[in-house]
Amino acid sequence: MNRRLSRLVLALCCLVSASTPVLGRETDLNARVFDRAWSIVADRYWDRAMGGNHWEAIRDRFYPQALAAKDERQLYAVVNRMLDQLDDSHVYATSPGQLRWEKEPPEERDLPPARAATMVDGGILLITLNQFDGGDDKWLRDQIARAPALRGVILDLRDNLGGRDDILDKIAGLFTDRRQLLIRLNGRREIEEYTRGAGSRSYLGPLAVIVGPDTASAAEILAYFLGESGRAISVGQKTAGAVTGGVEHDLPGGGMLTVAEYDIRTANGTRLEGRGFTPRHIVPVARKPVDAALNKAIALLSAAQPR
Repeated sequence: MNRRLSRLVLALCCLVSASTPVLGRETDLNARVFDRAWSIVADRYWDRAMGGNHWEAIRDRFYPQALAAKDERQLYAVVNRMLDQLDDSHVYATSPGQLRWEKEPPEERDLPPARAATMVDGGILLITLNQFDGGDDKWLRDQIARAPALRGVILDLRDNLGGRDDILDKIAGLFTDRRQLLIRLNGRREIEEYTRGAGSRSYLGPLAVIVGPDTASAAEILAYFLGESGRAISVGQKTAGAVTGGVEHDLPGGGMLTVAEYDIRTANGTRLEGRGFTPRHIVPVARKPVDAALNKAIALLSAAQPR
């Protein structure tokens, strides 16, 4: 045999043998991610009827696609197509790459600041809050306490996708002087969540809340609580209707699975999932060329102020 050809054949054999375990590991990871996601949902999802779906048949349908996925993007696309069969806002998988991106500061992701406070016309404090994360309740309380000659507060939740339920409870508590039932979570057990916090230090002055189609989850609950109780004037457009109780679970390889382990109802039994909250004053929520929703909120608060 030609020596050069022998070396070429040997090199090709080494290449195949080196690549085979890698492909095997990728296929194994695909299977582990898919199986873990499917199993957690089967075990933890709040609706034991699985939304009328045959969960075993759904696994059989999507499992081969997961094994065939060539990279992380394709794999998580398949997993999320499987999860989409439940049609639940809080059942989804997040890839390791997406999680890394989400940890970047807002400015690195070309996003507006997560929170901001500005004094506008008539001694009104405009609070823009795009999350419910650790420390947001204390920050909001401090902004209200420091505002000079405060004559009203506007909560702008148009870009708020929700967040931690314990922070929601505390933020709601900033606007009432008594403990009130906020939501009921129904799953394997029922949980009642109440407003927490401020009490005598609560802000009880004029209040407005702005919402829109991107207002979701805990932000919808807060808007409903403030609007339906009469505590706040509500302005904007109907919210996203994404309100079930999601719990996060780790996936192999560094991804994350969110599973709705609870159905959520407001204190009066209203279900916001798939329906959303419709504010009393319907106004376009686009900020440009004119911020009609903000202008409406300012006008309504100004009219409500004592003369």
